[in-house]
Amino acid sequence: MLRKVFGAVSCCMFMLACNNNQEENGQPRSDDSLRITTGMQAAFKKGKIPYQLTDTALAGISPLKEPPYDFSKFIPDSMRHQYFGKNAALKYTPMAYVPKDAKENFYIVQASTARKKAAYLLVYDAEGRFAGSTPFLLPDDNPNTLQSTAIDKAFTITKTIIMKEGGDIVGEGKEVLAYEPSTKSFGVIMMDALNDRPSVLTNPIDTFPKTNKLAGDYVINKKNIVSVRDGRYANQLLVYIHTENETGDCIGQMKGEFLITSTTSATYRQGGDPCVLNLNFKGNTVSINEESGCGNHRDLDCQFAGTFTRKKPQPVKQTLAKPKRK
Repeated sequence: MLRKVFGAVSCCMFMLACNNNQEENGQPRSDDSLRITTGMQAAFKKGKIPYQLTDTALAGISPLKEPPYDFSKFIPDSMRHQYFGKNAALKYTPMAYVPKDAKENFYIVQASTARKKAAYLLVYDAEGRFAGSTPFLLPDDNPNTLQSTAIDKAFTITKTIIMKEGGDIVGEGKEVLAYEPSTKSFGVIMMDALNDRPSVLTNPIDTFPKTNKLAGDYVINKKNIVSVRDGRYANQLLVYIHTENETGDCIGQMKGEFLITSTTSATYRQGGDPCVLNLNFKGNTVSINEESGCGNHRDLDCQFAGTFTRKKPQPVKQTLAKPKRK
């Protein structure tokens, strides 16, 4: 039951989030009609990171009798219809405003009918233009499940669903999303449908170019990877790192641009982020050295560390053309 509910919701969220700037008929929305105003922002309570919302807390929030704004234009019709149905009359209640950085801000809105409530996450850029939306919390009707969604310091979004029988936890599912400004969409970084099967780790930069001699995928195992791709400039590398111990209680994850400091080294150092992380390449390996301040990208009791070995590239299969008949 849990696998079906969580899998269906996750699949729906991912497909809908990729189309979050379009109407149901495929026509793009007008930027001017989607700007957030100063008055609209004032209707939200400023949230703190880490921010968490549970299905119980969402159920306890009473919709406003006279909502100040109609947020329907910010949420694609298909996204709303999938959960509430096509003809549902929704009320929208501003919930929380979470400043992300100088480029984007997150806003959480409750949508509700007399029987159902949901929360949606809206993204706006620094100039107040709408940049995207995704379901934040979609409670199910199973009394044995508990759901929660959290935004951490790295602004990844973790959705958790727990199933209980009596007082015991019998199943747990988890999905981690990250917002990608270049595509204005949310991508799934990791999905763990149930504890009875291993996590499926998705590399968000897998399809990016890798012409630099240092580029490639360096691994320890399926849950520990350093993926290196070409940066925007010749002196940069785009890097995705995911580290995890055997029990899964110590996870580190980041994606960012590293400055190439020598023929065998690169460093992550960004304004506003105290994290300084070094990559040292030697032959077919790369070692991670956390110099300082990367706690906002990992669990508190562990550091980025280890030596990873480059995977051999998969050979490209060539198909011989069949001779033409005369």
